[in-house]
Amino acid sequence: METLWQRRRILIWGKTRPELSKKYREIVCTGGVFQDTKRLVRLYPIPLRYMDDEKIFKKYQWIEADVAKSGSDTRPESFKIRADNIVTFDVIPTKRGNWDERAKWVMNDGNIYQSVEAIKERQGVDNTSLGLVKPSVVKDIRYSLFRQEEKEKFWQNYRNAISQMELPLDPETEHLVKPLSPADFRFKITFRCNDSRCQVDHQFSVLDWETDALYFTLRQKGDSPHVAAQKVVDKLQNQVCSPDNDLYFFLGNISSHPDTFTIVGLWYPKKKLSEPQNEGQLSFGF
Repeated sequence: METLWQRRRILIWGKTRPELSKKYREIVCTGGVFQDTKRLVRLYPIPLRYMDDEKIFKKYQWIEADVAKSGSDTRPESFKIRADNIVTFDVIPTKRGNWDERAKWVMNDGNIYQSVEAIKERQGVDNTSLGLVKPSVVKDIRYSLFRQEEKEKFWQNYRNAISQMELPLDPETEHLVKPLSPADFRFKITFRCNDSRCQVDHQFSVLDWETDALYFTLRQKGDSPHVAAQKVVDKLQNQVCSPDNDLYFFLGNISSHPDTFTIVGLWYPKKKLSEPQNEGQLSFGF
């Protein structure tokens, strides 16, 4: 069947941890919102580190690209993208913690769910796989080591991938661009929803790429693994999940395990001073 490509304008809100690919070397699953529908979309695959500079985009930047509904991924939000003809436009900035210009596109009622229970319920009806959920209580933020067998599996996939690819040269150093190493730690947030159906704590992994990128940056600056990981936790707790922020989690599920959701993006503008205090407001349950 011929692929039906459409030229569409998309606001990017997130990127997940890069994955190895035999075909694309290294790919990133990217989250966005269509300008015409204001609905969340998953774009895949995008080989970000191997793209020309003018095609590389940032969070909350507008892009135009040819996209088509994925034939192999039945999730309604999943679209293929032609990475070779992406055009980038302006980034929507924040103003002293105010994200109103971004919210016009992202915070559409159709993208927001009351709870994890609500988005899972919808997933069972129509395969919904992306949505925003506001936690009422953040109970814990922590890091944990990847198990040895998980790292061994990564390196096996790494060897399989590089054995079938010609790695490109960095134009500045003329050194081979190698795939990223696996993360040392996974970061998890434990929270509760503002929903009477929420009877247990949710502990979700954070797959937002900026979280891992911060860890790698700290390691490159000389921090030990555990010091770097703790600094990431501190940022998540004190800056991202601060009670001063109007916190939402972008949740996305795993294609092979559709009932399993993870945190694939973070929405954390400052609360407006006029917002009333109420029982649904974020608090820490330490």
